Amino acid sequence: MKLKLKLLFGALLHKKLRLLLSLIGVIIGVSALLIMNSFGESAKVKTLAEIETFGPDLFMVISGSARVMAGRAMQTEQMTTLKVEDAIAIKNLPGINKVSPVYTGQTIVRGEGVNLVTTVNGINEEYITMRNFPLLEGRNFSREEIQTLSKVVILGYKVKNQIFGERSAVGEKVLVSKFPFTVIGVLAPIGVDASGQDQDDQILVPYTTAMSALFNVDYLTGIFVKAESIFTLPYVVKEVEDLLIKRHKVDPKKKDFSILKAEDLVRAKEQTTKTFSSLVTSVSILCLIVGALGVAGIMTLAVNERTKEIGLRIALGAKRRDIFKQFLIESLFITLAGGLIGIILGLILVYVLLPTFNYPLIVPVKPVLISSLLTIIVGLFAGVYPAYRATKVDPAILLKSG
Repeated sequence: MKLKLKLLFGALLHKKLRLLLSLIGVIIGVSALLIMNSFGESAKVKTLAEIETFGPDLFMVISGSARVMAGRAMQTEQMTTLKVEDAIAIKNLPGINKVSPVYTGQTIVRGEGVNLVTTVNGINEEYITMRNFPLLEGRNFSREEIQTLSKVVILGYKVKNQIFGERSAVGEKVLVSKFPFTVIGVLAPIGVDASGQDQDDQILVPYTTAMSALFNVDYLTGIFVKAESIFTLPYVVKEVEDLLIKRHKVDPKKKDFSILKAEDLVRAKEQTTKTFSSLVTSVSILCLIVGALGVAGIMTLAVNERTKEIGLRIALGAKRRDIFKQFLIESLFITLAGGLIGIILGLILVYVLLPTFNYPLIVPVKPVLISSLLTIIVGLFAGVYPAYRATKVDPAILLKSG
């Protein structure tokens, strides 16, 4: 046993640079495969969380044209035809649970010597419950504050921290644009929702205040609609579409509004993630194949260089199956060593990269098992041909070289 181990490690470590080069392809392939599988698993969890914040029974009516690109809702053309009256009419349709008019814009928020450019969403008192937004402190808007154009604001988590730090912000004053607003609440951390918007980097104000005091407009950028049930959602979407076509007197093929559901956003995001993951997984498998070919080539070269050793062992009574087994084990050892290093490197990168890109950190058990299995398969395939070549060495070569 001791002699066999000496033969194995002695042969492998004889050419250290060659051994290193043969390991690199396997290491890159395994670590890349592990990382992409981990990102894929994490993306599924993140997408489910984004659906929760957007709402599976929720949809947006957006003024003008909008497209879903890379999982994000992008407004390609804005119109000024979506009105508050449209939101009121939608509210009166059967199957509707909640409705919130929305006006979205960019504004400057000042407070405690800090100036921030952030997103302001003008909404009503139903919006926060529609979106399942938890409050870290304070309260929601009242209907009276919406109707009286009150200058009250709910801060997103990031905005509050940048202005007030760790202390409470409720009751404090901030300047929104040039107007003083009283902070009545702070949103708990939410993250990015299914529409691709960072819900922590925003402020919420009454839509009436946003339209009159901040932006001086008479139209909405959108309307959020919550159906009574996810099962009635398709029917409700159709009813809202028909209603707005009738109210705006537009051709159904040339609508001045767009409707986006969480399902549309998630499907686009999943497709983008799937395409990217498939591409990188293909490259990872290609790296593994290249690594396997590298191991096979190096082991074949080793067989050619060690013909005297092989011939001598056969002449001294070693069986050809022992020779086959030795070279198969050597190639398997190289790929397993590369695979182990690749898994360790991949795990380190997973624990670094997932939090960096705001993905939930998930212990990647399935990717580790997949990578380990592929490594063993690659090692076996890489070693079969060189091991077979080794069994064909003729002991008579010793006499010729002697």
